[in-house]
Amino acid sequence: MARVYTAVVGCKVSQADADALGVALAEVGHARADVAAGSDVALVVTCCVTAEAERKSRQLVNRLAAGGRPVVVTGCAAAYRPEQFAAPGALVVARFDVAGAVRHVAAGGGGAVAAAGRDVAGSGGGGEAGAAGGAVAAPKRPRTRFTLKAQDGCSCACAYCAVRLARGPLWSLPVGQAVEAARVGLAAGCGEIVLSGINLGLYLDPDGADLAALVGALVELPQLQRLRLSSIEPVHLREPLLRVLAHPKVARHLHVPLQSADDAVLAAMRRPYDFAEYGRRLGRVRDVLGDVMISTDVIVGFPVESEHAFGRTLAAIDPAAGLFGRVHVFPYSRRPGTAAAGLPALPPPEIRRRRAAALEAAAAARRAAAAAEVGTQVDVLVEERVGGLWRGYTSKYTRCSFSGDARPGTLARVAVQAIYEDGVRGVVA
Repeated sequence: MARVYTAVVGCKVSQADADALGVALAEVGHARADVAAGSDVALVVTCCVTAEAERKSRQLVNRLAAGGRPVVVTGCAAAYRPEQFAAPGALVVARFDVAGAVRHVAAGGGGAVAAAGRDVAGSGGGGEAGAAGGAVAAPKRPRTRFTLKAQDGCSCACAYCAVRLARGPLWSLPVGQAVEAARVGLAAGCGEIVLSGINLGLYLDPDGADLAALVGALVELPQLQRLRLSSIEPVHLREPLLRVLAHPKVARHLHVPLQSADDAVLAAMRRPYDFAEYGRRLGRVRDVLGDVMISTDVIVGFPVESEHAFGRTLAAIDPAAGLFGRVHVFPYSRRPGTAAAGLPALPPPEIRRRRAAALEAAAAARRAAAAAEVGTQVDVLVEERVGGLWRGYTSKYTRCSFSGDARPGTLARVAVQAIYEDGVRGVVA
């Protein structure tokens, strides 16, 4: 059997897919290699959210294949455009028989680009795909946060998005299996569960349990220190979910994508809200959850984005607006096969660069919002010890370094004293 080195490009869902693949491969006798140099086969889980993510995926595959090592390529970019991974020795899996592909290349079988098809862990269906989706991917090394993939696929129609084309039909992990997966992760030493999905708000298990029911079941686990949602669309922030998110074990941080603050751009993007509705939903979140940090995504340079439209987005993420504690800026990428790919030409490159720089500057100012935690006492999920200090994240997702007695996988009460590096610094209270 082979020693398999796994590399991931992309989001928390891709990482969860890789973890589930590790479980499936171990069950048939393959071993994990911690470094590429010690492996027989490399497995790359790719991403297609932007052209840059695809470029990084290709670059990683080419680098791993350069030394003659066979590479199995899977994930979103492999499903979206398999032909781009034509490196010698690279086998692009089209229908998710990853274990079979590893066995094939480890035995000296030639690499080839297979026909396009659904190729994502947890996609549902039979065979290995279904097994990977329901696998309890318990950490094989010390970890304090466990990403629990509960949902896959997206039925929305955002004009710029290629991920939904790659991921395929909706799939949800049944509540009972999700709770069992969380138990396994907690027993392995994890203190925080990160609940993830391609469009998590669409979670609906076979018995009709929705995301609110799933969160309600998970927060009852006695070993759980904290539950965090990876991302949630604004239209899914409904009252039943907000009520259960108010539970004290749920992190006071939500990632709610905005993409643009201009209604004409939102309409062209086919986002199912306008900026006023987005603001109302955030207002209701704060009414129910209190002091919560909201992070978001914005896209700059969308084809119909005028200077006025850009100004609206810049104003929305300005610290003075008070909406966001952290902002991720994404330059628009034309994605073949999406509705936006047929829109008129983008703004000129120099305008896109200027707008992106302005948004990045505003986003950097919002990251400085960690200062709001200085002078307070916060609970930090202890992750690791670096340079003589413990390090972890607060409920509001601020990185905190601190001194004092602590134990990984538990919550430490920390008195925050100052801004430090990309977060804050303190001492156990």
